[in-house]
Amino acid sequence: MDRKLDEIVISLKDEMVSAISRSIKIKSVKDTPVEGGPFGEGIKRSLEDTVSLARELGFQSRNADGYVGIVDYGAGTTFAVLGHLDVVPEGQGWDEPPYSGLVKDGEIWGRGTQDDKGPMIAALFALKAIKQYIPDPSNRIRLIFGTNEESGWECMKYYVKHEEIPDMAVTPDAEFPVIFAEKGIVNYGISSGVKSPKDGLIVESIDAGEASNMVASSAKAVLKGLTPEALQKIKDFVPQNEARLEVREHGETVEITFTGVSAHGSTPYKGQSAMAALVDLLATLPLSDPQLKEFLDLLKSRMGYEFYGESLGIAGKDSMSGELTLNLGTLKLQAGLIKLVINIRYPVFFSEAMVRSQIEETFRGCRVEMHHHQKPLYVSPDSELVKMCRAVYKEMTGHDEEPIAIGGGTYARAVPNAVAFGALFPGRVERAHQPNERVSIEDITMVARIYAQLFLRFLQSSEN
Repeated sequence: MDRKLDEIVISLKDEMVSAISRSIKIKSVKDTPVEGGPFGEGIKRSLEDTVSLARELGFQSRNADGYVGIVDYGAGTTFAVLGHLDVVPEGQGWDEPPYSGLVKDGEIWGRGTQDDKGPMIAALFALKAIKQYIPDPSNRIRLIFGTNEESGWECMKYYVKHEEIPDMAVTPDAEFPVIFAEKGIVNYGISSGVKSPKDGLIVESIDAGEASNMVASSAKAVLKGLTPEALQKIKDFVPQNEARLEVREHGETVEITFTGVSAHGSTPYKGQSAMAALVDLLATLPLSDPQLKEFLDLLKSRMGYEFYGESLGIAGKDSMSGELTLNLGTLKLQAGLIKLVINIRYPVFFSEAMVRSQIEETFRGCRVEMHHHQKPLYVSPDSELVKMCRAVYKEMTGHDEEPIAIGGGTYARAVPNAVAFGALFPGRVERAHQPNERVSIEDITMVARIYAQLFLRFLQSSEN
C-alpha cells in the first residue's frame, strides 16, 4: 500500500460524503425522454450534475448525448471504471426519505448509496487523490457513468458504438473481493388476451411490481361484483409469505393491496413478494373471466412463491455460479391484456434456449417474448486483471478470499477484459433495490482507498 496516497484519500472523506449526498438528492429513475435526456429528466439532471462535479474537481469531463458521462485523467493505455447513475424506483417501507441523502449515525441514506452512485463517486474521489499524487501519468484512467443500467443498458450500447473501448475495466457494482463469473440474465414477457365480462366477479385492473429486477413491494387489484362470501374470503386470506393485506371498499368496487418487502431480483429469497401473495389470493376466487382465471391459476401453480423455478421445470445449478433464480417482476391487467414480466438468472453453463422452451411449453397459448438478455460472464481467475484486483484487496483489507460468482449483472459484460470489483464488503448487509438503502461512511471511504491503490498499481504496471 502506498501510504501517502492513502492519506490523501482519507483527507478527502468529508468532501466525498457531501458529493454522494448531493447526488442521492436527485431522483434518477427512468422516465419519459426529454430533450438531451433519453431516459428522462431526473437521469438527465443526475448526469449533468456528475459531469459538473468532475469539472469542479479539475477533470476533463463530458456528457455524451445524455447517454454516458466520461471523466478522463491521463492519456494512453486505458483502465476504466464503469458504473451507473440511474436507480430503481424507491418502493415502500423507508424509515427516512429515499432521496434525502441524509447523513446519520455514520451512514449515508438514500436510493443509490450502494447501487451505484455511492461507489462511483468514491471512484471519482479516488481519481482525485491520484491526480494530486501523480500530476502527469503516462497512461489513462477513465470513469464511465452510465444512465440506463437498471432498465436496458442502452447507455452502454451507445458507449461501445461511439467511444473508445478500454484495455481493462472494473465496475464497483457488486461485491468484494472480485467477481470472475456472472449468471446469465433474461427477462420474459408472458401475456394473454382476456375477456371483459359484464357481470359476475370482475377484476377491473391489476398493477403489481415496480421493475423486473426487483421483488414486488406493492401489488394492487380492483375488483367488482363481489358477493359477501367472496369479500369475507378476501378479508380472511393469509398469504404464505409475510406480505400485508389491506382491503378498501369503494361503493361497488373493492381495492386489494398487498405490501411486501423488496429485494434485488438476483436474490428474490431475501424479499417478500406482494405479487405472489396477490396472485395466490386472486386464484382462489370464482372469477367470471375463464381466461384470466386460467392464467392466474397457471402463474400460481408454476411460479407462485418459488424462487428457483422448480415447478416450471427449470431449476438447477452448476458448481461455478450456483442455482438458477426466478423473480416475479411486474404484472399488469389493462385494456383486455394481462402481462407478466419475470426475471431469471441462469447458471453459467445453462442454456437460455432450454429455459425459454420450457416456459413456452408451460404457457402454451400465451405470448412469450424474450427481452433484455445478457449472456453469462466468465473471466479466468488466473487473468492479470483478477490477480491485480485480488492483490490490492488483500493489501488494503488483509483478507484473501477467493474470487466469486454472482447472480447480478454488471457492466463488466459490456466491454472485454472487465470484472466487477466491489463495492459491498463480505458480511455487510446488501440493501440495493431494498428500502432503507444506505452505506456506512467507513465502508465507502475504504472503497475509495482501494480504488486509488488499484489506479496506482495500473499506472505503475503499465509504465514497465
